[in-house]
Amino acid sequence: MRTLRTILLLTATFVIAAAPAYADSASATMAISVQVIGRTLLTVGQQPASIEVTQSDIQRGYIDVPAAVAFQVRSNAREGYSLQFKPVDGPFAQAKVTWENSTAAVGADGSSLTHGYHQGTTPGRLDVRLVLAADATPGSYSWPVRFAANSL
Repeated sequence: MRTLRTILLLTATFVIAAAPAYADSASATMAISVQVIGRTLLTVGQQPASIEVTQSDIQRGYIDVPAAVAFQVRSNAREGYSLQFKPVDGPFAQAKVTWENSTAAVGADGSSLTHGYHQGTTPGRLDVRLVLAADATPGSYSWPVRFAANSL
């Protein structure tokens, strides 16, 4: 038994002595690439819930609503973003929406306005002209301008 222990001790000592006393070091170059996905957030601060159409509006053919919608857009999209307007319906044939110096004619197919990249939050106000359909009747109607913002 003592001999076996001595042999095992000598074998362990030999194995430990044969192994390197330290690990080798190595270096390598690694490239890292990051792609930031564009994100655009729209917050509507105010907009009418409804619009009253009177007989005089029908005779004129339209209703002007200056500064009808107040909103904010925050986007990190370097290519900019667009405001996508959904189609109008009801007694309205079209909505002419103006933001800054651009106007979109929103009809049965919808429409959009684009805006370039701007760091931080961009406030906006939409001036709206609601063009009435030929068969419009006086009454109270839901606000017809609905929109969303999307990164380009």
